[in-house]
Amino acid sequence: MHIVITECGSAANIGSMALIENAMNIARRIDSQCTLTILTSDVDRVRKSLNRNPINKDVDIKFDLFKFPEGTNLHKIIWLFNNVLWIVLVRLLCLITCKPHIFLYGRKADVLQTISKAEYVICIGAERINDVYYKTAYLSLEALDIYEKMRAKLVHFSLTIGPIFYKSTYKKAAKVLNKSLAIFVRDQKSYDLLKELNVSKPKIVNSYDIAILQQKLPNYDEDRLFTELGIDKNNKYVCVSVIDWLFRKAKGPVRQAEYNQSVAQTLDYIIEKYNIKIVFTPTVVGIYKVDDVTAAKNIMTLMKHKNEVTAIEKLLSPQELATVFSHCYFSIVTRMHAAILCTGAGNRPIIAINYLYKLREYMKNIGFEKYSIDIDYTNTSDLIQFVDNMINNYDGNQNILTIQLDKMKASLLHDIDTYFKHIHI
Repeated sequence: MHIVITECGSAANIGSMALIENAMNIARRIDSQCTLTILTSDVDRVRKSLNRNPINKDVDIKFDLFKFPEGTNLHKIIWLFNNVLWIVLVRLLCLITCKPHIFLYGRKADVLQTISKAEYVICIGAERINDVYYKTAYLSLEALDIYEKMRAKLVHFSLTIGPIFYKSTYKKAAKVLNKSLAIFVRDQKSYDLLKELNVSKPKIVNSYDIAILQQKLPNYDEDRLFTELGIDKNNKYVCVSVIDWLFRKAKGPVRQAEYNQSVAQTLDYIIEKYNIKIVFTPTVVGIYKVDDVTAAKNIMTLMKHKNEVTAIEKLLSPQELATVFSHCYFSIVTRMHAAILCTGAGNRPIIAINYLYKLREYMKNIGFEKYSIDIDYTNTSDLIQFVDNMINNYDGNQNILTIQLDKMKASLLHDIDTYFKHIHI
């Protein structure tokens, strides 16, 4: 059996790599002897990351169908024009054949040929149907539409839909999703939005992010990692994930400056009152105008006790970051996959600043909704109260988390096994 995993993000985002690694594990769970192709926007870094594990040596890695260009605006306009013509041609070909690649040539034809040979196409685009990322949303949906015209069996994992602002996205998303084989959403709002979009033909499962299945490093690699990072795992420390955010369509009064100030004051409070050190744990490194490393530095400039802070500046693998989380006291997170890796693989409680509703939903799922606040309402007073409550009720919080995550993992695996066993009967 050949399985294609598509819509894979950059390896510069640990969340994307966690989705890739766990989607591969699910594919091998479906068929232990399957061959795999990864379609990604970041071939070199994904290959380098996957090559750390010998089991991945035969995994084929290719660029996504649409490879977004760099360069001048003129270059991008020419690229868009050429791709629109190519899409029109493929749509016409799909009227007469489900194998349009036999009439085409080049890199995109090779991708379509790979799709045509797949038993399943597993989509882990997660947030691609999202008008915050309007530059990629439509072409992402167009690629999936082409795969479906080729009669590919498309299965979505960890899907979050929205926020959607434009009617064109609603229409295209409804069309693509209705032709999919199965959709595993990771939050209630996306599940409800499928009904609003009148998506009813595929199997729809209100499930969880597959990154909750992430494993940490083997014990024999832990000491090496902590030595490299300069962290004493025997000292009590709090992990912190921060973000530089667009605040598009935000309703609350807070923006980036107030968010930075609130986080900085809260971290100083933790250091002063509880004598606990701070470790910044970036999940996005080397991409975007302000990545998580720079976002952390911006907050550190506002802190009084910088000498009690360790700021990780390199990109860790999902296993490595999960291992760092597994030895922390608790985490304050803004990134979704920092939350998931800390709780799922690290088994440590979290306080969350919800930059999108998907994180708010995750906090509700793990029983920690009272420890979260939306990013546009972030304030020092609430964060400090969360910290005090977390520490004063730590054992109970840890117990709640363990029970909830065990249930979620068992439910997710049961949903996957039940679905794929059913369609193979």
